[in-house]
Amino acid sequence: MDFFTLFTPDGIPLDYGVIAIVIAIMFMYTFVGICAGFGGALTTMPLVTLLLPLKMAAPMSVIVGTATALYATWLSRKETNWKSALVLILFSFAGIPVGIYALSYLPDHIMKIGLGGFLILYSFYSLFIPRLPVYDKNWIAMPIGVIAGALGSAFSTNGPPVVIYGMLRNLAPAAFRGTLNAFFTANNIAIIGGLATSGILTISTVKLVLFCVPTMILGSLVGQYVHKRISVKVFRVMVFLLLIASGAMLIKGATGISALMALAPAFGLLLVLHLLFGKKVAAIRAASEA
Repeated sequence: MDFFTLFTPDGIPLDYGVIAIVIAIMFMYTFVGICAGFGGALTTMPLVTLLLPLKMAAPMSVIVGTATALYATWLSRKETNWKSALVLILFSFAGIPVGIYALSYLPDHIMKIGLGGFLILYSFYSLFIPRLPVYDKNWIAMPIGVIAGALGSAFSTNGPPVVIYGMLRNLAPAAFRGTLNAFFTANNIAIIGGLATSGILTISTVKLVLFCVPTMILGSLVGQYVHKRISVKVFRVMVFLLLIASGAMLIKGATGISALMALAPAFGLLLVLHLLFGKKVAAIRAASEA
């Protein structure tokens, strides 16, 4: 049974029940990613961090993300804007040590509050900012690369800044996907190297990823089935609602406030913004897709 005995990076043994729940949660990683085309790491990270310390959850998500990004990069290699990807990658290396330092030395509850707040802000941005103005300047890859590197190493959430970069540069859909995947592959490999050399990435984390492979394969298969039978737009909204709830619950767990106190402000603001701007945002999106 020693092979199935896992420890946190701080040497605390994990309960088998916790391991089983984490394995089940990782079904969502590929399920959400296939159905919505994004959000696998964003939706699973807050749930996993309710059970595991961030020092274990973040490396786990990075390893899984690297494997999926590597495959996607190979498929989209011909459409990739390699110049943009290279600049993003190089500057992300400057941000990686910042995230690793935060993961190593900041208290877990502070990191979870930061992750929860980030998830809520990103969800509101995605729901209510229908489009960004085109700003096709090469220099914006520099700060965005640094920010993505820091977020990726700290929270395994390097995607949102790079998505914003692709929108600002107005990249074509194929180039958009290819550039993002090339960045994720190189950035995640660098993050794994940094996590390993800093002692945060452990054998137990790698074994836990291996234990999750069967449920992730199942999630991919179920995701492909559901993807053909549900509106992607509806599913994306559902994902963002889940992210808001997950972010609020992370803050609740880190601060000790009640679930109502955590959820009510976030969803109350969501309702107000929807009443004020929902129709206008929908009209702008419909016009841009026409």
